[in-house]
Amino acid sequence: MPVLVVEDSFLVAASLEDALVEAGHQVTVASSVAEAEAALAGTSFAIALLDYMLPDGDSLGLARRLGASGCKVAVVSGVDREVVPPDPAISAHFVKPMDERELIGWVKAMISERAAGAVKISRAAQPRRIRGTALALARWVSEFV
Repeated sequence: MPVLVVEDSFLVAASLEDALVEAGHQVTVASSVAEAEAALAGTSFAIALLDYMLPDGDSLGLARRLGASGCKVAVVSGVDREVVPPDPAISAHFVKPMDERELIGWVKAMISERAAGAVKISRAAQPRRIRGTALALARWVSEFV
């Protein structure tokens, strides 16, 4: 599964790329939001690891775009969790320096979850009548996402 790494530090990007390639992943590295946007033009990514503070701005908009496409996004940044605004597009936050084994474990877990087809359960209210009396019953529906 393709992994996008967006990191402006060459050493950190190279280290992440090496660890991911060693774990068997295809990796695209970008050093700015603009480079990442260009990479998105031709590829769909399963996983994205984004530095939060980049030379051309923060990566929150990029995280939202990737998340909307079904990509699992983790912020890998030197800034504390409190600095990065909570957002549903961000699945995880790793503070640098981090244990690469933990990061690779998260990547593997997200890919396994995606491959297994996560089950989403939703409840839809269905009006029913018993002897003329309207009842609101719940019907549980599972759909694969």
